[in-house]
Order: sequence, then C-alpha cells, then structure tokens
Amino acid sequence: MGWTVTDDVDEFWRATHDHLRAHRVASTVVLSAVDRLRARGSPDGIPELAWWTDGAGVGATVIRTPPHRPVVSAMPDDAARAWAAHRPPPAWVMGPPQTVDRLASAWGATVEVAVRERLHRLAALVPPPDPTPTRPAADAERECLSSWWSAFHREATPDSPPPPREAVDAAVDDGRVLVAVDGDTPVAWAVVGHPVLGVSRIGPVYTLPAHRGRGHGAAVTAAVARLAGARGADEVLLFTDLANPTSNALYARLGFVGVQDVIDARLRSSTRG
Repeated sequence: MGWTVTDDVDEFWRATHDHLRAHRVASTVVLSAVDRLRARGSPDGIPELAWWTDGAGVGATVIRTPPHRPVVSAMPDDAARAWAAHRPPPAWVMGPPQTVDRLASAWGATVEVAVRERLHRLAALVPPPDPTPTRPAADAERECLSSWWSAFHREATPDSPPPPREAVDAAVDDGRVLVAVDGDTPVAWAVVGHPVLGVSRIGPVYTLPAHRGRGHGAAVTAAVARLAGARGADEVLLFTDLANPTSNALYARLGFVGVQDVIDARLRSSTRG
C-alpha cells in the first residue's frame, strides 16, 4: 500500500488503466494529459505521474505535467497524508474541494480558491433552435484562433500557463476545431479532445465579445458535441466556471448535467511565507 511515482507515461497507463476506465468521467483531465504525453511527450519538463494503491487496488492519482499545476483526484485521508508527508506543498493545485482541503490540512497550508468549476456530462443533446452555421476551422485562421485561445485564457484562467500555439495547430490538424460563422466571418469557436476510453472533453468554447448573447456559442458547442460522438466518444464532457451563470444555463439547455465540482486553488504555506 502506498504511492508510486514515475515519469514514464506508459508505466502509469498500465498501472492505472483499470482504475481510470472505472472512473473515466471524473478522470477526464488525467486522460487528456496521458493522451498528450503519449502523442507529444513533455517538452516543458519532466512529468510527475503517481498512483495510490491499497488492498482494493488503485484508489487515487496525482499528475503534474509542466508547466501546469498538479491535478489531484478524490482520495482517502490516509492517501492525502502520505502524499503530503513526502512532497512539499505546491503553489497551486486543482482537484475536488474535499481533496484539496485534505492536502492543505496535511501541509499546514490555507486554501485560496481562484476558480470553482463544475464538470458536466452530456445526457442527451438538445440542439439550439435556428443555430448559427458552423464549419471546420481553416488553415488560414490558425493565427486568429490562437489569439482567441489566449483571450479565453485571460478571461477564464489568468493564473494558469497560457496555451502554446502548438496546441491550436494540433487541434486544427486533427479537425477538432469548429467555428460558428456570421456570413463568412468566424464569430465563435470550440475545440473537442480526442476520445480516450470513450471520453471527449469540449474546451475551450469562445465567442468574440461583440457577438455574445446571439446563440453562437450554443451552436458551436452542439456541433463539436456531435463531432465527438462521430469520432467514437460515448461520454462528452465540459467544465464551466460556477461564477458564470450565463454559460452554466446555456450548457444546461443543451443537455449537459453537472457531475462533479473542482477547484483551482492557491496554497498559502507558512514555510513559504
């Protein structure tokens, strides 16, 4: 019983595959990280991939892929205490509120929540009435889309590392980016991830500020949800910021239902001052 830590994504995948499959919705961020690591490696530093085992098998995971903060799963008290006993507290952590609180307590740190999010799954798609036309992003739109992703990042997660241009290019190359168009002009876009264990997650979804409130975001979200299903996903997920009632209401109308809350939080430790 205890934690095992590796930087080998294939070792991590072999050890945790059954656990991740059994908890594939809640493990969506881990699945996305594994997919990226297996496809492109970790160009920004050595990843830290860990799993907790007890008498029943794997019971929790922690992943950190530089430059991103650690992502922790739900875990029992003894796993949280054991992790904290051998790791210094990070400046930031993302995970279920109860787990973040447990880890912070074990580290003697306080939690300052930056963003409260809710993970949603698509129960049954309810297409918007009279949707804006959508189409795949064009090669010539890569620079524009990269600037939109940066704008989304500044609005939604200003305290996390900005997205690399390579992420936009990879999504466009894979045909995973759709745009909503007003006439011939793109006014909104959405990205959907590769299906991993049958799970795809939508994000980001971004509408230009001057074009909000006209259904463009709903149209492109519904379109990428259908795209995910066509590519083999039987679970389609997305995160919403709980401080944004407009987006939460929009996704509820499309058929998304909340399944789990997650916080992105700063840890203030007495050892760091």
